Amino acid sequence: MDPLHDPDDEELLTPEQAREVATLVERAQLASGAVRDGHVGRVGVADVVLNTANPLALANRACGLWGTSAEVATTLLRLERVFAEAGRPEAVVHASPTTVADIEGIADDSGWHAVAENVALLHPLGERLARRPSVPGFPVRPAEEGDLDAVAELLSDELDLSAGAERRLPRGLAQRLDDPRCLLYVVDDPEVPRPAGFVLGFLEAQVGLVEHVAVRPGRRGRGMGGSLMAGVVETAARTGMRFVVTHAEDGGRAQRFAEACGFDTVYPVTVYTRGVEELFD
Repeated sequence: MDPLHDPDDEELLTPEQAREVATLVERAQLASGAVRDGHVGRVGVADVVLNTANPLALANRACGLWGTSAEVATTLLRLERVFAEAGRPEAVVHASPTTVADIEGIADDSGWHAVAENVALLHPLGERLARRPSVPGFPVRPAEEGDLDAVAELLSDELDLSAGAERRLPRGLAQRLDDPRCLLYVVDDPEVPRPAGFVLGFLEAQVGLVEHVAVRPGRRGRGMGGSLMAGVVETAARTGMRFVVTHAEDGGRAQRFAEACGFDTVYPVTVYTRGVEELFD
């Protein structure tokens, strides 16, 4: 896929292509969030995944709010109740090109808050992968059950999860080991008997997702993260995906890392939240 860039911002896709890509990406994200115990459905004009067994935010969120301003506002009100009834501490909406342009004003009027300005980054595979220079890398392997506690610890540190959420992570990760759509790769640390880093990915709807990648602080800067990213990219190419997508904070370290791995920034994604405890104040 050769991105056709927006003439007003050459780093981004055209609005039409951005919406097409975001639709595929969000379909894959919803499927990933629902692995084993989750459910995907519609609430008003939003697509929603809820997976109370999975403590990660990407498994409990809404996206694709496309409709009139009144329909979107009503949907946001309904989402507050849906997330509260599911026992989630907050309702989460990821607003991308599949969401109406005036979501900012609607959300503000409805008591929702923009908490993160992210970007989607796309690796087009194809010719770019073939042209990627051959550089020494670290061997990457599929994770095994014995790796899960170490992966959960590292992921929890990266996301600053609560102790309770960290305890539930290994079970959720184990459920992904026997699903062929799920990718969980680790890179070993030659100095200690535990993985130095991991990447969590997913293949669906012709899209390869890089959902989380992390390397232990003392092992960063050696190319391990790049080797993990390359593992997902190469698997996605081998299995016939159209492209690989990851998400990062706009202007942050993770965005620069992804760009160094061959990804292009293609469209913005804003995260809105609404604390459900506010409903009972």
